[in-house]
Amino acid sequence: MDVLIDTDPGMGTLGAEPEDSLAIALALVSPEVTVRAITCVQGNVPVRHSYANAAYLLELLGRTDVPLAAGQERPLLGAQRREQLRWLAERDAYDRVLPVAQPPFTEPRAVELILRTARASDGLTIVAIGPLTNLAAALVADPFLADRLETVVVMGGAFEVPGNITPTAEFNFFMDPEAAAIVLESGVRPVLVGLDVCHQTHLTNRQIAATGFKTELGRFVERACEAWLPTGEASENDGPNLYDTLAVAGAFRPELLTVEPAFVQIETAGEAGAGTSLAWLPGRWSVWSRPNGADNALVATGIDIAGFEALFAERVLAQL
Repeated sequence: MDVLIDTDPGMGTLGAEPEDSLAIALALVSPEVTVRAITCVQGNVPVRHSYANAAYLLELLGRTDVPLAAGQERPLLGAQRREQLRWLAERDAYDRVLPVAQPPFTEPRAVELILRTARASDGLTIVAIGPLTNLAAALVADPFLADRLETVVVMGGAFEVPGNITPTAEFNFFMDPEAAAIVLESGVRPVLVGLDVCHQTHLTNRQIAATGFKTELGRFVERACEAWLPTGEASENDGPNLYDTLAVAGAFRPELLTVEPAFVQIETAGEAGAGTSLAWLPGRWSVWSRPNGADNALVATGIDIAGFEALFAERVLAQL
């Protein structure tokens, strides 16, 4: 499977959510997956952080052969998304365990790399585990891109559960609501791996204790993720969630997820509800209010926890 990962990795920025890097590691060590490129986007951290973090991860894993590109540094609406820009400014001031990348970034940038990679592949899967700014910009730049893609898997949305950044919005969709709306309206019919299933995953004390942090990557994870890793006092269900790793796993092991076809809309008006994802799923009370239009997404509503945990232990924890 040819895969391009669009991501906002925080591992390397102290205090930022670092789990994207574990998701990237899962893809890179999985024999079912050929990672054709990685593109970095604003979100969890600014692009100058995410690009540097991704570059260092590729170095640690001995995979500097994978093309890497810096992408969109602001949401599509730019200055109109004040809360999102405030988030990015705060994270830009966080302490680092390695230097940030300094513009100008190397060419090609993310949108061009996405387009080139899709044209060169017989069937590219894009796994988007950050805000959808890069992917939306690429879909606008090339109206034929949607037809060239085999699958799009998105870590994004909260459908029958509360949000994790506002009462109703999931973080990735909140950081660029317009981009999320463009992707949903583009015809790619993505698989949406949202909080409904992601919040059922946890990194546990038991798993961490079994790693030992014996490798160079493991020692970096221990140093860079100290505040994120579960402590001996945390219960099995209190450990951090494995949002992005689940999305990557679901891309090449689709049997791990139960998905349902749905019509999904993203709220873009105002600030309070921005990024809220509304899904008309089959068999729910809301079916009476369903807008006209074909299903435009597959929403993950169930997960094989045991299967995912086994894969995570075999492919990721074993690298630490």
